Amino acid sequence: MKATQRLAWHYIRQWLFISIALLISVVVAFSWIVDRIMALDMNRNFVNHGFENLVDSISIRNGQLQWDEQLMMQVKASGGWLQIADSSGRVLHEFFVPEDVPKKYKVGELVSYMQRKVPFTYDVYAYLRAIGDYEIMLIYGVKPEEEQLLDAWLEDSEQAKPMLKQANAWVQLMGAEGEELKSWNKPKGVEANMSPYELVLRAGYEDRYGERVDLKYIANSGNTWILRMPYTALDAEPYVIMAGLHLYSETQIWMVGIGAAVLSMLVLFVIMAWWESSRIGRPLAHFMRWAEAMSNHQYEEPRNIAGKYPSLNRKGRLKRNYRIYSDVWQALRTLSERLQQSENEREKHERLREQWLTGLTHDLKTPLSSIIGYAHLLNASEYKWNEAERLEFTTFIQQKAERMDELIQDLNLTYQLKSNALPMDRMEIEMNEWLSSIVHELLPVPADVENAGAKLVFNPHTQPIMLNIDVRYFVRAIENVCMNAWIHNEPGTTVTVSIQQDEAGTTILVKDDGRGMDEQAQHNLFQRYYRGTSTDTTDRGSGLGMAITKQLIEAHEGEVSVQSCVGLGTTIRFYFPRN
Repeated sequence: MKATQRLAWHYIRQWLFISIALLISVVVAFSWIVDRIMALDMNRNFVNHGFENLVDSISIRNGQLQWDEQLMMQVKASGGWLQIADSSGRVLHEFFVPEDVPKKYKVGELVSYMQRKVPFTYDVYAYLRAIGDYEIMLIYGVKPEEEQLLDAWLEDSEQAKPMLKQANAWVQLMGAEGEELKSWNKPKGVEANMSPYELVLRAGYEDRYGERVDLKYIANSGNTWILRMPYTALDAEPYVIMAGLHLYSETQIWMVGIGAAVLSMLVLFVIMAWWESSRIGRPLAHFMRWAEAMSNHQYEEPRNIAGKYPSLNRKGRLKRNYRIYSDVWQALRTLSERLQQSENEREKHERLREQWLTGLTHDLKTPLSSIIGYAHLLNASEYKWNEAERLEFTTFIQQKAERMDELIQDLNLTYQLKSNALPMDRMEIEMNEWLSSIVHELLPVPADVENAGAKLVFNPHTQPIMLNIDVRYFVRAIENVCMNAWIHNEPGTTVTVSIQQDEAGTTILVKDDGRGMDEQAQHNLFQRYYRGTSTDTTDRGSGLGMAITKQLIEAHEGEVSVQSCVGLGTTIRFYFPRN
């Protein structure tokens, strides 16, 4: 799979995960909002909103009553209490019930409490439920906070004082005419006297006066105990608690729910951004450092502080966050290896070039020194040379000049071939006849190759073979290979030239029975500036001959290869595929 496809699948999976996570967070937030709004409604009016749900949750399993514990806690949150009684009025289970509530109701007692026919501390509500053969009653009672505080004061004022102080409540004892007889914890600025009219207003309009009021009239004396405590709209409204926050309205619940969902989304995005930078950004940063290092000729993959490759795990495999860029990593690795190889080749090429320049300088300097020496001898006035001596000197000077010209032509030819600037004049030639004539032209072997007794043999093909060649340069290639075999082998070396043809193409083999070459010599044979022998051995060979041969054959759309073994001779193969 390509890097673009892996990236596409990566982002598809990533956005799928984000979408699912966002959907889950929205569903959770919405579920929480609905649950809290329901809880708020129950706290506001448990009788209307929660009582029925609690009744529906009650069931009988294995002869035992079962109920929803969470709904039962809503009873406590509403400030009330709950009893479950059978049809005879006997209480079976009770929750958060004060001690002054009956454990068994007489026939008319419960109805009297519900209809306020008799005095009772609590507001009482009852719900009847038939479950199979069982008939049960759920009895719910609630008492306002101010009423509880006043009852506690009348029962034991000393014990009630801390409770009143915590609630910022105060009490007054008013006489029959509304005059204040005594008070406790009354704030400064609160009026001492109160008329019946004003008391009715304060008891009926708590939100207007900012007070909650409860009173206890004593008929025998005509006095009235009044408990007053601060009142706000929030105090009046039931609430639900979320992480320590008191939520009094649906709007607040929606705000908290949406805010939590948005916050969870932001946290998710931050986590995804960090994860994305780790999975996507770190490999890219590593690749950039690697590319920068290669621009500074440091081709090996950068290592971390521990000296290890950041892209590989302990098993030497690509780490998970690098696998998405495996193509890029492999391309950089291949590029690094090739650049390192090119750098090594360049350094080697430079060394060979320096060696070649040294040898070429020697090769040019040696005949040039001879030319200069013989020229001085010819021009010396104190010597009288006869005609034979002059002829000998000029012949030697001519040979050395021709050698220098040959070296310069080789250098010019190799650069023409390298720049594809060599003009070619190709024609169809029958190779059997042509090679036979070239072999005869090369015989006898030149004496200056220092290979006495050398031989040259040609084995033609049985059928005519036609090739499209430039005669001038093709003969140069054949001659270079043959001369190279004679120069670098022992005297008496035989060179055999043969030509073959099959359906795939034409092959020309130049084989010698000389000393052969090792692998290093074979690898460098067609490199420019490489010389098989030192310049002290012979002045023939510019280090360009075999490189020129390779370039000439390739200019004819051919291929050159070498096969050799030390002690078993060398075979140079020219191969021309059939067009």
